[in-house]
Amino acid sequence: MYQFKLEPLLNHRRYQEEVLQKELAHLKRRLQSELDQLRNLKNRKRQNLQQLQTRQKKGRPASELKLYVDFIEHLTAEMKAQRQKVMEAQRRFDSTHQAVIAAMKKRKALEKLKEKGRRAYGQTQLKKERDLLDDIAGHRFILKS
Repeated sequence: MYQFKLEPLLNHRRYQEEVLQKELAHLKRRLQSELDQLRNLKNRKRQNLQQLQTRQKKGRPASELKLYVDFIEHLTAEMKAQRQKVMEAQRRFDSTHQAVIAAMKKRKALEKLKEKGRRAYGQTQLKKERDLLDDIAGHRFILKS
């Protein structure tokens, strides 16, 4: 039976890749959440701008309009902060994605080495079996002669 001498290392590489895959999935959900929050802020700002325009057309008092303007400015500041969060989440996602790719390459290299060793072992076993059968056939031929 073929024994791959680097099997513990291969198992470790598989484990590392699995951990990174889980982290990547978590970061993807986090990025999506941050993007959803940014989209919600944009929608709220758009709705408040529409309400402000409607109230301006109706000739509402300046104090009421000032509240809308202040709130819209607040939403704009929140959107700026949220864009930073999105950028940071995207950066972490991209970084982890690259780490997953690197871990996969390392694992695949070991798997190829294992397969190459398995094939070489199989060929060696096949040669031994052929040699044994040739030897048996030669002994039978000698005994019959």
